[in-house]
Amino acid sequence: MSQSLEPLPDEFDISLPHEARELGRLSLFLVCTTLTIGLAYWLTLRLRGVPVVGPLSAYGVTGLALPTLVYAKYRGLDVSVALPRPTQVGNVAAVVFTPLIAILATSVVTMVAFDTSFAALVGWTYSPQSSLLGILPRATKFSILGRGWYGLLVVVLVELLRSRVGMRSTHAITFTAAAGLYFHSVLRDTSLSLVTAAATWRFYAFAVVLVATFAGGITLGFIYRGAVERSLRVVYRPLYVPVFALGLFLFAAFVTILAEVPGGFEHALWALAFGSAALGYERTDSVWVPLVVMFVFDVGFRLVHFFELAVF
Repeated sequence: MSQSLEPLPDEFDISLPHEARELGRLSLFLVCTTLTIGLAYWLTLRLRGVPVVGPLSAYGVTGLALPTLVYAKYRGLDVSVALPRPTQVGNVAAVVFTPLIAILATSVVTMVAFDTSFAALVGWTYSPQSSLLGILPRATKFSILGRGWYGLLVVVLVELLRSRVGMRSTHAITFTAAAGLYFHSVLRDTSLSLVTAAATWRFYAFAVVLVATFAGGITLGFIYRGAVERSLRVVYRPLYVPVFALGLFLFAAFVTILAEVPGGFEHALWALAFGSAALGYERTDSVWVPLVVMFVFDVGFRLVHFFELAVF
């Protein structure tokens, strides 16, 4: 007569809690999207002179928007394409203009407190002969082909965190802001720099970042589960110590990008934009709101130079 198997003690249990499994899958999605962005950027550089094909291969369209939509379909996410209701106009205006006002305020602070042009700090200055009306179409085009599509990423993050991880709205918005910033400032930037300045050491460093991202998602899932249970029992898994160590190292390195002053202001603004986009989607359940927030924010970021010329 066979005996029933006793459950393994925690120190030998290799099963992942639900939160760790879902956040691990989410971090793997970010890793894969990072790779598609790098590939799309590589294609863009080589197809730049080809009509139609060049713009369609842009990293924002082919590298970000399409993989995100495919992943949303694969995970069965119910993404609403309906426009916000008229009663939600106030909420939409608030989340769209808050990041823009923050950009202008940051520009004033850097000029007054540090005697530094914020536009020069983030690399968006233009020749003295340039005009706002002349640069606006180009800035809009770059946003459409590039970072404006972050709004879709916000939608997928919020939906997965709410429906699959079970996070409350405030937690989902905060996590989306942090994950969006990490994706933009670490994963995306590293991927693009690898394409333009290929080197063996950069390749290995990039590989470590991708592995650490996956480990970080699992680690955060364990931590979140422990916080929900108000117990460290679920976190105490010696077999996962290498994963935890890599994940915690990644968290520490990520926090340092906000510590630089005034350079960290740029990252803080991106976190605010991702959070505003997530809040807008949370309030309206319309995919158009985070898209508009990120498009407008990206264009505003590229045009802050003209605000500084007018004011200072």
